[in-house]
Amino acid sequence: MFEPVFALIPAVIWAFSPIYYRVFMTRFDFLTLNLLRTSLSAAVLAIPAVYFGFSPAILYALASGAISLTLGDSLFLLSIREMGASIAAPVVYTYVLLIQLTAPAVGEIVPLTNVAAALMVLAGVYVLSKGGGGTPRARGIGFALAASLSWTLGQDLISVATSHGGNFVSVTFARDLAAAVGLGIAVLATGRVRSLPKGVGAREFGFLAFIAITDLVLGSAFYVYSVSLVGIALTSILTSLSPLLTQVFSRALGKEAPTRRDFGGGVLIVAALVLALTL
Repeated sequence: MFEPVFALIPAVIWAFSPIYYRVFMTRFDFLTLNLLRTSLSAAVLAIPAVYFGFSPAILYALASGAISLTLGDSLFLLSIREMGASIAAPVVYTYVLLIQLTAPAVGEIVPLTNVAAALMVLAGVYVLSKGGGGTPRARGIGFALAASLSWTLGQDLISVATSHGGNFVSVTFARDLAAAVGLGIAVLATGRVRSLPKGVGAREFGFLAFIAITDLVLGSAFYVYSVSLVGIALTSILTSLSPLLTQVFSRALGKEAPTRRDFGGGVLIVAALVLALTL
């Protein structure tokens, strides 16, 4: 009865974090920022993951982290940098529709109402992909759609990992660890380690750590747990509430100014969520 709540919790968390990632990217390169968030989160989860133990399913979780966090989240950060969180977040949620198409390949049964809801999400994304004057935000949209493809494959692998006995804490840790390792190699290989910002104070770094841990520890753990309960198809639709909340929060916090058109796209996404829950 209360199972949908576990997907709605990360929806709220993930509505906030992209807003602040755009702020952090005024100080950090996108790869460096992604490395910091994944490595901090992996460090927090290390001891709990050892306590809960690992199974062979961890291999799927490692692959998921490499694809959806190393590649997908880096592309998402680029899209946030290009056009802001209030637009990037809804566009990347095209992965919700893709999940409905790919979920049967990982053993899930997807009802037609889920497909209808996913199409409504896609319609909302189309509205959001237009600027206030109807001008496409092509570069940012491209990054977001590429992130969407990466997220689709990575989220399907979460479903495989949990269905093969992977504990949600260990799966979340393995994803963060794989991403941290991959991003560490990328940062070293591209010489970005020499361009780390100077003068980052304890307060600023502490706030970054708080946002990152809330995002990739709490948010991701609840998401993986929801997948283990209700499957990836429904979980992805439930978390699609996040883009509308990002718009609301970004305006309320004075960080961005989404237009009426943008809010209209967000309403379509919420309507899709209602459809998936009630029919």
